[in-house]
Amino acid sequence: MRTLAIAVTAMLASTPLFAQEHAVTDTRGYVMGLGGFSVSVGNSTGNSLLEAGIRVAPHVMLFGNLGHFGNLQGDLQPSLDATTTSLASNQGLGVTGTGSVPATYGLAGMRVEMPLGSHLLPYVLGGVGAARLHPTTSLAFASGIMPDGSTPDVGTDVTAAVATAGLYTAPSASTAALATIGGGVQVPLAQHWIVDAGYRYARIAADNSLGAAPLNTNGMTFGFGYRF
Repeated sequence: MRTLAIAVTAMLASTPLFAQEHAVTDTRGYVMGLGGFSVSVGNSTGNSLLEAGIRVAPHVMLFGNLGHFGNLQGDLQPSLDATTTSLASNQGLGVTGTGSVPATYGLAGMRVEMPLGSHLLPYVLGGVGAARLHPTTSLAFASGIMPDGSTPDVGTDVTAAVATAGLYTAPSASTAALATIGGGVQVPLAQHWIVDAGYRYARIAADNSLGAAPLNTNGMTFGFGYRF
């Protein structure tokens, strides 16, 4: 532990030297991996992305990223509610519907920096792009009689059987416009290495099969990257 403490202390002591040699605003560009969490429709989901930027003015960078949301919302409304209600009232069939909406996305935008000396680089950003939504649903048997006359065990996945009977159509994958705004701060660790912490808001214009309104996410990201 003592050796580790000495090493950490030495690294922190040397950081200002690296920063003085290469101020953060001297950076021509960067590549960075980020991860964190976002909250969407009351559901917390992981968010991971790879980002790169290139300087186009003294305090302005153009950036682009590719990312993935693990699950934008915990259930698919209104399609699942409509399905379970219809099956119960018209078929006497009780099912429990669950679903998720993972998504991959890409966007490009502009980042404006507000340097605070050589050691901190706050910024704000905004960008536009597109998200590919991959909704998945599952209907679990709860009560009643299936269209083929069977009575599966409670909890059995009957999605395929209900769809085959023409009583349910699962939502399909779709592409939607995406816009994001946010901000954060980059901190140099060494001559070419940086850490990043930030907030990002995203709005995805999903169709109404995935919700009554566009999907909105609020999240924190934390990253580690290389500047050049």
